[in-house]
Amino acid sequence: MQGICCEGGFCTLCITVTPRRPGFDFEGLEHEVPRAWHPGGIGPTAFLEALSALAPVVEGFFIDDARRLLPRVAEAARRVEGDAFLRQEAAHAGMHAAFNRLLIRWGVPVEPIAESALRWLAIVDWTSSDLRSAVAMAGEHFLGEVGNAILSRPHLLDGVDPRIARLFRWHGYEEVEHKAVLFDVFHAARGHGLYPYAVRITGLWIALALLVLALPSVCYRILASTGAARDLGAWRGLIRFVFGRDGMLRGRWHAVGAYHRRDFHPWRYLDNRHLLSELRGAIIDPAWEVGAR
Repeated sequence: MQGICCEGGFCTLCITVTPRRPGFDFEGLEHEVPRAWHPGGIGPTAFLEALSALAPVVEGFFIDDARRLLPRVAEAARRVEGDAFLRQEAAHAGMHAAFNRLLIRWGVPVEPIAESALRWLAIVDWTSSDLRSAVAMAGEHFLGEVGNAILSRPHLLDGVDPRIARLFRWHGYEEVEHKAVLFDVFHAARGHGLYPYAVRITGLWIALALLVLALPSVCYRILASTGAARDLGAWRGLIRFVFGRDGMLRGRWHAVGAYHRRDFHPWRYLDNRHLLSELRGAIIDPAWEVGAR
């Protein structure tokens, strides 16, 4: 299934958004890896666990939005791409739910974190349908940036147990692969005029505010579950992992600035297709695609 990206107003088929269903198994892993399973310590561990704890709720939010938008899209290619996106997101939610069961066995309050995330996202449900879509679209932009960091900065997961690292690398790969789908579907439904632009930028800042409020809170709760909530070393490790040199989110403000451009498109802003072709063999098992058909 071909994705669509645009250059100078012209669209070309260039990306394949492919549903996959890995069979990751994390049963018993708590007996095989240390609680602070990232070599950087409990700080980076907590940040990555926060992403996983939030994933099923956030992916569900994206799925609901795409399902509501797709019937308004006339182009068959966009609808096919949207269906592939839905199936990828469902697999992300399912695989992170499996990993989250490991976190629960470690005492991470996954269910309270999910309930809190649902309350935050419920605020968006009070807005218009278009603004909700804009928040989801911005969320996918942020996750595409996280995916790019995971693929382009492999040292972020160096030393992590291969079974855990593969979960995050697969998820990062697919976030890059489908980073433009919600953007394209939204504009296919609503056009490219001043109104869609204004809604898009408003959605960006709502999504950014939710991210700034929610992610530190979730990290705190995970650190608290390990007894490290007041450990300055743990927080230093977390901040270094996220914002330090070549950190997970280092330099991502460029992505926020670029999003304000009237001619912004995810692939025009950052054409990182080479990462998909170069890393496919190392990250993607072809058997996953057979199982997803």
